[in-house]
Amino acid sequence: MKRTLLIVCLVVWAAVGSAQQPSSRHSCWDIDIPYTPSRHIPYSTRVPDQKADSGAMLVEYGMQFLGTPYRYGGKTPKGFDCAGYARYLYLHFGHTLPPYSGGQYGVGRRINDTRQLRVGDLVFFGGRKATRSVGHTGIVVDADGSGGFRFIHSAVNGGVIISHSSEPYYKERYIGACRIF
Repeated sequence: MKRTLLIVCLVVWAAVGSAQQPSSRHSCWDIDIPYTPSRHIPYSTRVPDQKADSGAMLVEYGMQFLGTPYRYGGKTPKGFDCAGYARYLYLHFGHTLPPYSGGQYGVGRRINDTRQLRVGDLVFFGGRKATRSVGHTGIVVDADGSGGFRFIHSAVNGGVIISHSSEPYYKERYIGACRIF
């Protein structure tokens, strides 16, 4: 009988307590902060763009390697070549890329218009001789919507750096892009 009475009292107490204005009380002995609409943001109906978020997380992860030296055939934080760097980052997020730039260009969905580039997309360039065969890989850091973009990559001169598509060296060698996420 006492147990039933105790349970009823607890249920009534909980119901009365939950009917009060919400507060931002963090624990039972914190100071009660009164409810103000500006402090309580309603649930959003927006569905997060998980693909865009994945690209941003990839780039954020990749930023920690800025300054890592270039190493031909490198695929670890001790030293990366361009394809090894892209492969290392994507592998961290569960996507296996081929170990060379030309193979990476054949993966994912092609993006034919640079105005459609998103953070995390792979971008490809011709090699040092400005040929039309893929010789270099980078990852889009941001795109301006008008065709220009910045990308992170491992360059022979400088290691892991951020460059812009408008730099003459890259502008004349740009081949294409693809999207993995």
